[in-house]
Parts: sequence; C-alpha cells; structure tokens
Amino acid sequence: MKPINWIIMPIYDCKDLTRDAIDSCLAQGIGNVRILCPIDRGLDGVAHYLRSLHPLVQTIEMPGCGVSKAWNVALSHLFDITGVDYALVANSDTRLRPDAYRRLVSDGGLFVTCVGTSSGAKFPGGEPSGRKRPHPDFSMYLIRKECWQRVGPFDESMRIFASDGDMHLRMHRAGIDAYCLDLPFYHVASGTLKNAEVEDRERILKQAQADRLAFFNKWGYDMGSPKYYEQFQTGAPE
Repeated sequence: MKPINWIIMPIYDCKDLTRDAIDSCLAQGIGNVRILCPIDRGLDGVAHYLRSLHPLVQTIEMPGCGVSKAWNVALSHLFDITGVDYALVANSDTRLRPDAYRRLVSDGGLFVTCVGTSSGAKFPGGEPSGRKRPHPDFSMYLIRKECWQRVGPFDESMRIFASDGDMHLRMHRAGIDAYCLDLPFYHVASGTLKNAEVEDRERILKQAQADRLAFFNKWGYDMGSPKYYEQFQTGAPE
C-alpha cells in the first residue's frame, strides 16, 4: 500500500474558503492524500462539513487552541505516533496547484514552501523557474520529521501570530535552510480575520499584538524589523 501523504489544515470557521482549500488538497497529484484538521472553531457549519468527508478528512476538536498549538498537536501526532517522514501544512484560506505537494516533496528540503499570491492571473501559473527565495511562506509549507526533531515545536506563547518568525529563526540557528520555491499558491491573505465578526476580529487583533510582544520579549527585536532580517545574513551559530 502506498504511504499516506498527510496535509494538516487548522480550522477557524470560514466554511466557504475551507471548501475550496479542501478541494484543492484532495486534487493533489501525489496520490493517497489524507487531511488532518485541528478545529479551533467551527461555528459556521465547517466542522459538520469536514466530518462528512471522513475518512479522507479527519478532525481533532481543539476549541480555542490557536494556530501554534494546532500545528504542534497535529505534527506531533503524525511524526511521533503515525511515523511519517514529512507533512504538508496549509491554511484554510489557500488553494494549491495540483502539483504543489509532489514538487515540494521532490525538492528534498527539510522545510520548503510555495509562494502565496492573491492574484488570480498568476495562479496556477506556468512551469516553475527553479529559483528559490530565502524566506519561507508559512501559509503553506512542507516540513520533514528531521526538521521537527532538530528544532522542536512552535512556541505556543505566540498563539496565532509570530510563532512562524520564531520558528524561522530557530531553524536558521539549527543550520536548517528554510526557503520558498518559485511555485505559487492562491492565498486569501488574512482570510480568517476578514470573515470574522466585529467582536471576534477585535479579539484576534488583540491576541496578535500580545504575540508580537511575546516575540519581542524572547528575541529583543520585532518580527519583520531590520534587526530580524539581519539574523539571516550570517551563518548558523557554531
């Protein structure tokens, strides 16, 4: 039997966007795809929809978990219990090219991503150029078990924001080259935030600010600042 190619997709409402994302995941040309969905919140019917797709889609009920914990629980399950060597992680506001998973796996990198675009004219695009960009896109990434074991889980003190930047810094310090292929995926940027009710949107923005502060307290500079990008100009510490 062919190995299962797992995709992790954290869920926070957004039923319509999630349908499109799931359809594109199940259409991947790599074969034998299964999707694991940690559900933070599914009040708009998305949870019922996902459960109706079993066994192609499996769900984990994790109310209020935040994306960092959702990633950690799902990746830990796949790497430590299921024993797979790699997993693809995709936001629920993305759509993937049918060749995305296959190309990420064949690249062989320990942490490799596609590049998000909000322009339909550029999606899915033509044949990739082979160029690589030094900064990965955490909206859709392939991570291998070796990377997970060397770097460890996402920092859950940053619940919904900035844990990706923290992980990138830690990968760099561990000597892992994380990069983005010239391979587009369609991304409705901040899709969760744009579809949230006013009160929920305010709560999300407040948590994002707390996460930015947690990042600053840990590293001594802001994520995305010049000081942050300077860290990647030097080699990994000995």
